[in-house]
Amino acid sequence: MFVGGLIFAGCTQIEEPAEEVATLPVETEAAVVDVEPETVAEEPPQLSDQPYTIASGAFSINLPAGWNCSEIGAYQVDCQSEDGMAELRARITSTGYELTDEGFDAFAHAELVSRYENVKEYNELDKTRDKGIIESRASWRSGEDYRESTDTFIRDRQAILHISTNASKDEKETYQNLFMQSAASAQVFSELLPDDAFYVFTKPYNARESFFQLEVPTSWSKFSDGVSIQQTIVEGFVSPDKRASVQVAIYKQGININIQAKGLKTRETMFALYGYDLKNATDVSLPDGRERLTWYAAKKDINGITDFDSFGNTLYVLSIVWEPSSETIYLPILEEILDSFNRE
Repeated sequence: MFVGGLIFAGCTQIEEPAEEVATLPVETEAAVVDVEPETVAEEPPQLSDQPYTIASGAFSINLPAGWNCSEIGAYQVDCQSEDGMAELRARITSTGYELTDEGFDAFAHAELVSRYENVKEYNELDKTRDKGIIESRASWRSGEDYRESTDTFIRDRQAILHISTNASKDEKETYQNLFMQSAASAQVFSELLPDDAFYVFTKPYNARESFFQLEVPTSWSKFSDGVSIQQTIVEGFVSPDKRASVQVAIYKQGININIQAKGLKTRETMFALYGYDLKNATDVSLPDGRERLTWYAAKKDINGITDFDSFGNTLYVLSIVWEPSSETIYLPILEEILDSFNRE
C-alpha cells in the first residue's frame, strides 16, 4: 500500500519526471514592402501674368516669372533664370523710318554677328521670314557650355524689336514653350520712340594696327572695300539701308611718312574711294594732331568728313559718309562715331 505518491525502496527503478524545456516565442520577420516615394511633377517655368513695359514705353513683353531681370537703359531688358541655365534679352532700335525687306535682312544679320561674334562653333540651324518678322535658331558654345538660341526680329514702322533667348542644350526643351510664349506676347509701340534716338546700341571697333578705337552701331554691317589701293587696307561699317557708312583706310610703307607724303596719300585714297570730282569744303587741324576735311562728291551724291594722321610709316584715313537726303537721320549718328574716337 502506498501513501501519497511515495514508492517503497527496493522496488522498481524510480523514473524521474521528464524536465520541461521552456520555449521562447519566435519572432517572425515582418515582410518588407518597398514603397516608392510619391513623385511630384516639376512645375514648368511660367511667364509673369503682368506684362513688363520698358522705360521708354516703346515695347511691352511678358517675362519669365521669378527670373532675375534688369533694365539696360531705356530700350533694353535682360533676364536670367536663377540657375543660369537660360537667358532672355529684349531691346528695341529706332531706324528713323521703316526699312525695306532688304534693309531689314541686313539689320538682322548685323545684329546676329554682333550678338554671337565671341562664341565658338556657331551654327545656324534654321531661319524663317514672315511679313515683318525674322527668326533665327542656332547652336553654339561658350567655353564648355553648349547652348541653343532663338533670335526673333519684329519690324514695326521705324522700330525693330529684337528678342534673343538661349538655354543650355540639355535644358532647351524645358524652356522652349516659355520662350515662344514670351515672344508672342510682345507688343511694339514705335510711336513712343524719341525722334533722335536712332541706332542707340553700339560696340567697340579697334582699327588695324590698334591706332584707335570707335563705337559703332551693332546693327551696321562690317565690310571690306573692294577698291584696290596699293599697300592699303580699307574696312568699315554701313547702315542697313546703305545710305551712311564709316570707313577706315590704313596705309603702310617701308619708311616714315613725311608731311608731303601724308597729304598726297590721303588725297589719293579719298579719290579712289569717293571719286575724282570730290571737292573739299573745309580743312582744319584738330588739337590732338589730326587733320579734318569736309567734302562733297557730286557724282556719287555723298557728303563726308575725313580725319587723317600718320605715325611713323603708317597713315590712317577715317571717314564718315552719308547721302544728303538722309542727313537728318545719319549725321548725328556719324558725328557720335567720330566723337567716340579714342587713341590710347
